[in-house]
Amino acid sequence: MSIETTSLPARCDPRTDRILAASERLFLELGYTATSMSLVAQRAAVSKTTLYTRFSSKEELFVATIQAACRQYGTDFVPDDVADLPLEEALYRVARRLVDLLWSPDTIMIRQSALSEAPRIPLAGHLYCQAGPQRIVSALTILFARLSGRGCVGIADPAFIARQFLAALSGGFHSVPELGIAGPPSKAERDDFTRKAVTLFIRGLCKGAA
Repeated sequence: MSIETTSLPARCDPRTDRILAASERLFLELGYTATSMSLVAQRAAVSKTTLYTRFSSKEELFVATIQAACRQYGTDFVPDDVADLPLEEALYRVARRLVDLLWSPDTIMIRQSALSEAPRIPLAGHLYCQAGPQRIVSALTILFARLSGRGCVGIADPAFIARQFLAALSGGFHSVPELGIAGPPSKAERDDFTRKAVTLFIRGLCKGAA
């Protein structure tokens, strides 16, 4: 099943913003299954007509909610915006945004909710992957293809490299708050982790291309 993710309501609409804010809190508090369109309308203080005019189903609303979180952290990026930068700087700028997204408490809670419900409700896991990781990997694939085309580094399989890059940013401190061992790392820790991860990743790319 595929949900359209490109024709979402304009962000400048106050009622849409209230709906997305309400849906995020409800999905975090109750999970995908227990959250209903009626509850979202009630929490957002809008009518069901207003809600369904903007989002025709809970599935579409769930996708839009995850996309809104990606936009908030700047990870819904256009590859060409950074593709002309030097390799390390381009990857660092993108990686730094992704680290903030991946390690944010809300993102961790949404991921945990999707993972916990996926065995019973596969659609929850499918929608999470479609709206979050798959969109990010698609953008990264284009970016790596652009960088390879410029001759920054030789990449035979941009999609594989994109998935590996995202996986590299999901390690380290990311597992600590996800397991509830500690809170999110500080800005300085995120900066340091991102720089080291990007440097190590580029070394691997260059070695693999040699």
